[in-house]
Amino acid sequence: MHESILFSHHSIGVFSLFLLTCVLSGFLIFKKDKTLPTYYLISMYLGYAMMFFGYFISYSVFDPISAYHRYFTVFVVFAIVSLIGFCYNFPKNIHPKESKIVITGAFLLALTAWVHFIIKTFRMEKTFSFTAHQYSFDFGKESGATILFCFCVSIVILIRKIVYYSDYRGILKTWSDSLSEKKSVFIAPAKISLGILIGLKKILFPIGKEAVALRAFLLTAFLNILNAFNNLLNKSGSIDFDTYAIAYFILSVMTMFLIQNAYLDHSPEPTSFMTKILSSAVVTIMLALSAISYITMFTLDKSIQSKNISEMNSVKTSIRNGEKDFPKDVKYLLAGPTGPGLFGRDYEIVFKKDSDIATDSLKGGEALYKKQELHEFIEKNKKKYKGKTPEETESLASKEFDGTNPPLGSRMYRMADRFYTHYDFEIGKKRYEVGFGYLEFRKAVHRVAKWLVLIQLGTSVFILIAFPILLRVSLVKPLNDLLSGVEKVNHGNLDVNVPIKTMDEVGFLSLSFNSMVDSIRSARQELQNYADHLEEKVEERTREVQEKMREVQQLKIQQDGDYFLTSLLAKPLFYNANKSANVNTNFLIRQKKYFEFRNKQGELGGDICLTGNLRLGTPENFKKYTMALNGDAMGKSMQGAGGSLVMGVVMNSIMARSAANKRVLEKTPEEWLTEVYQEVHSVFKSFDGSMIISATLLLVDDENGEAFYWNAEHPFSVLYRDGKASFIESDLELRKLGLDSEYPFKVKKFQLYPGDVVVLASDGRDDLMLSNVNGKRIINEDENLFLQIVENSHAEISAIERAIRETGEVIDDLSILRIGFKETGIPTTAGLVSEDEESEDRITIRNLYKEGKELYKIGEVQKAIGVLMDAYAADNSNQRLNKLLGLLSFKEKDYPLAVQVLSKYLSYDPDTAELWYYLSIAEKKLGNLTQALQAAQMVNQLQPMNVQNLVNLSDLNRLLGHKEEAIQYTKNAEEIDPENKNIRKLKKLLEID
Repeated sequence: MHESILFSHHSIGVFSLFLLTCVLSGFLIFKKDKTLPTYYLISMYLGYAMMFFGYFISYSVFDPISAYHRYFTVFVVFAIVSLIGFCYNFPKNIHPKESKIVITGAFLLALTAWVHFIIKTFRMEKTFSFTAHQYSFDFGKESGATILFCFCVSIVILIRKIVYYSDYRGILKTWSDSLSEKKSVFIAPAKISLGILIGLKKILFPIGKEAVALRAFLLTAFLNILNAFNNLLNKSGSIDFDTYAIAYFILSVMTMFLIQNAYLDHSPEPTSFMTKILSSAVVTIMLALSAISYITMFTLDKSIQSKNISEMNSVKTSIRNGEKDFPKDVKYLLAGPTGPGLFGRDYEIVFKKDSDIATDSLKGGEALYKKQELHEFIEKNKKKYKGKTPEETESLASKEFDGTNPPLGSRMYRMADRFYTHYDFEIGKKRYEVGFGYLEFRKAVHRVAKWLVLIQLGTSVFILIAFPILLRVSLVKPLNDLLSGVEKVNHGNLDVNVPIKTMDEVGFLSLSFNSMVDSIRSARQELQNYADHLEEKVEERTREVQEKMREVQQLKIQQDGDYFLTSLLAKPLFYNANKSANVNTNFLIRQKKYFEFRNKQGELGGDICLTGNLRLGTPENFKKYTMALNGDAMGKSMQGAGGSLVMGVVMNSIMARSAANKRVLEKTPEEWLTEVYQEVHSVFKSFDGSMIISATLLLVDDENGEAFYWNAEHPFSVLYRDGKASFIESDLELRKLGLDSEYPFKVKKFQLYPGDVVVLASDGRDDLMLSNVNGKRIINEDENLFLQIVENSHAEISAIERAIRETGEVIDDLSILRIGFKETGIPTTAGLVSEDEESEDRITIRNLYKEGKELYKIGEVQKAIGVLMDAYAADNSNQRLNKLLGLLSFKEKDYPLAVQVLSKYLSYDPDTAELWYYLSIAEKKLGNLTQALQAAQMVNQLQPMNVQNLVNLSDLNRLLGHKEEAIQYTKNAEEIDPENKNIRKLKKLLEID
């Protein structure tokens, strides 16, 4: 048996793979805290190791018994089952029930295929392949199909999990979601197509740690499929066995290395960099040694072939000279007629050294070889003989063999009890065959290959033993010393000095760490010196700080006074003056700058909203229009406020000229909008670019809904129709007011239908900080996000604001203006109608309101409430009435009435922080703590610096058992007003030091 061990060309490659899988599985076996995916991966590596060991036996043992290596190679089917288990469980199992069924089924299928293979091949005829230099069985399609099936299952699992874990919220997702509410025969195919595109996007460009890791494993699965395709090319004759073997080796190494790297990079278990370095080193050196080994073996093969061809030429020369003195390596010489035919030639034995060469042995061996070659040829050309009977197929293949000319001067093989290689030449009409011993050829290859195998084994052992020792001295120990120093400093020990042996990267890092510790130690000593003389320095610094604080406080008071004055000037200019019965308008303005002046909160910024009514046409034939303006002056705080003030003054002046005393302007909407643009633009142009403003000005015909507008570089207007939001504009049409515009001015128009809503908003709607991780701010860049918010909020202004703030932090002034045309169930703006349309009931309600207000002024509060209740019962949509009745009922501690009326008022005008505060207190008095908390949170959104509300929020959270939130609100209030008595009481109740 020992003499049968003869390494071939391919022994080296599979031995490398066997070593590689053993080493990689060893790394995982010795990992700490192994999880279930790791055990599956170990099983997979061991299954592959078993397969490579089987191939090593087949390529290294020149004996028919080596055909049983297939029992080891087919064992790879269990490795693929382990791969399925790994795919299900990494990073976690999201299909536990399904995985149990599939893994169990795959294991039983693999076991069945393996046992079936053993039973079928136990007494099967063994064949020898000269190209592969191995014994084997002509059987195994069933197990191959099982392996391919298991690979496909693993790919399906990985694709599903990548799609599950990968996050995608792009335009394709938006389109898919928009189709959900539509009904059409084309919706289902469209959704399926978009789903496929979204899935491909997730697979090719995954987002998320888990998805990226799974994609890496998917790549290795496709490499396995590529290896299977490589095997198919060899079986079909498209590539020779040597090319197949090299490609198989390279693809297998890449697969193992990528799996190991992907798992070590994404495994939740602790992994050392030593493992990564060793695995990379083993793979790299294995590749290099295998490449050298392959080159060496192919060079040796060519050398043997050249020697045999030289001896063949020597035989040729001897025959021509009539001599029979042949080289010693020649085993036989046969002579026969020339012509086509791979088999069946009548040969004459001219010379022989081996007794095995006889006519009978030649014919018997040739018949066996022909049978084997015919079978392989038919297998490679199945399509060609499709539909033929076995006898017809064999007859046709034999005819092709008979018509084929064997090559001259190339290595061929012969069976004659023993195996031989031979080279043919022709002299005249005779073809000569010079035979050499195949066993001698294998022994020559073995003499070199055994050393290459030993070098691979020795190199692997050396790497695994020597590398850790070398790295421990040069890398691991210095890093551990540095880590130890970090831990000591972390525990307060600053007398640390990390030793530096070599000035490499680790040495430089240790030097930097020592310098940092020295700096901290020096700083601590300086702090101690300060502490020793703290009282003196504190007194001195306190005096300096107090002086500076007084100066700063004076400047702050002056600045807040300027802010307060500016905000007072702005309030009467930003007015919802629309009185149309058909066009409903309301708006909110949230300036970014908040301030407090003499216990009064305010806000300041550059956003402006303004509405009003116009009559255009002739006195005999005119139309009523509703005007709406939303603008955003450039600049922060005072600069932006100045721009909005200018815009407010100019627009109020224009509206006063255009609409005072029920005036009818003999102009078209286009003419009026053009004149307004020119006048406002000229005003801002006079500031020479120091004050500019973006704005959208809209006119709506109160009766037919025809709308006219211009947009001076303001965010696109939004039309909300039938539950869907879309931009009215598609491109920039005009530059900001105050800037030269390369676009010609033109009034645009569109048609509104009953129930339509137009939403105008400043760029605060898009300027959202979505997250802030480690100081890295992510700002929203998707302008379509506002469309989604409008749709989800059903174009309700308070819901829009809430949705914006829930999406991200608003980092700019925010103003939203809502214009609704002939909406059903919506009260008219501010509860007002034009005077010429007032009914007798409304006049009565107005008189009751005035009477109630007068009674309140003279101190008859209860009577005032009674009068106002009569008016409220007749019409509860009058906002002025609701506000007064709500305030009076709260003052008289009629909390149920206060809650009812204030809730009604705030449902249409949610921007009054004071009324939200009163509503919160009223709900609290009634014991409705959750509703009280919601109202207080609305106050906090509108006025985050309101100390009274912060105290209320803290107390409500305390009563509801939310202690952490209560403590936080108390601290926020204390930062603003540290002397507040209520805050002190809360701190005692919350047990805050």
